[in-house]
Formats: sequence, C-alpha cells, structure tokens
Amino acid sequence: MINKLSKYFADKLFLNGAIAEEEQELYIYGFFMLLSQLMYFVLACIFGLILGCFFESIIFYIAFQFIRRYAGGYHAATEIRCEILSTLSILACIVVIKLSKIYDFQNGLLIISAISSLCIFFLCPLDTPKKPLSDKEFKYFRKISWIVLFVIVVAIIVTYCFKIEFVLLPCCMSLILESVLIVTGKFKHCLQKNVKI
Repeated sequence: MINKLSKYFADKLFLNGAIAEEEQELYIYGFFMLLSQLMYFVLACIFGLILGCFFESIIFYIAFQFIRRYAGGYHAATEIRCEILSTLSILACIVVIKLSKIYDFQNGLLIISAISSLCIFFLCPLDTPKKPLSDKEFKYFRKISWIVLFVIVVAIIVTYCFKIEFVLLPCCMSLILESVLIVTGKFKHCLQKNVKI
C-alpha cells in the first residue's frame, strides 16, 4: 500500500517535469520512508489515545525509531507482512506501557531493558542480505547506534531516579522491542547462511 502510494507520488512528479527519470527510484524510496514513518506515528498516537497513554506512545515511538534506524534488525519478507507486524509490535508495546502503569511492574521492565541494551550493544548494527553494510558503514552505524543507546539508557536511569514514569516506561519498551527485532534478525541471518551451506 505505502509502496504503491510512494510510486504514485514519484510518477506525478516525473510527469509534471519536477524530477528526472533516473531520480524516480530515489524519490520512491524517500516517499516510502516518509509515509511509513508518518503512518506508524499516527497509529502510535491513536493507540495511545485509546489506551490513555498518549504522551508515552509518542515518546516510545520517537525513542524506538531512533535506535531502530541505526541498529537495524528483523525485516519482513513482504510489505504487507511488515505493515501487520509493525502495527502489532507498536500496539503490544503501548499495551505493556499501559499495563505497567496499572500493575506497577516497572522493575521487571528495567531488568529486561538492561538485558536488551546488552543485546543491542553487541549485535548492532544488523544489516540485511539485500543491502549489506561496507566496513566503513558498519563502523559508522555501530558508533551512532551506541550513542543513541547510551542516550536512551541515561534517560531510563535519570527518569527511574526521579520517578518520571511517562518517560521511563516508553524508553524501556523501545529497547525491549529493538532487542527482539535485532535478535530475531540475527537468528534469521544465521538460518539463511545454514540453508545456503
């Protein structure tokens, strides 16, 4: 759906003479990234409004997108599968944030997010077989991933000390979801290598 819409916008620009034919693919990719980010942000806001944790859902989405962008992780085989899994993942995280506010299991989330931080630290960045990273890109993305990870971990520590739950819980969930994706992606890579051998 997003891919078709991105292609439609790029084709419109091309037909209007705003871009050259060789630039179309670049614009399709740009529109795809913009529209998908916007769609998932809106979904996170809607889920947050429904569940009564609007600001937490925004903080979660922003923190998750920053770490996901540089650390990488699992990618679904098709666009529709990606859209479904992404939507369910965002919903599940916002539900956990809501439940943690009700049942107060933030200490459990802290422990899981500490383990998640270690997974991200050692496994990032995770590229895809279709777009493998060069050594230079790997070092760059690892450095940025570690910086983003450090910022989120510091935010968790500070907000835990000062009992600012509306920042603490979404930051924890952003690391937990990213670690699930990066471990799943690594596992998928290993399986694909074994199948080829």
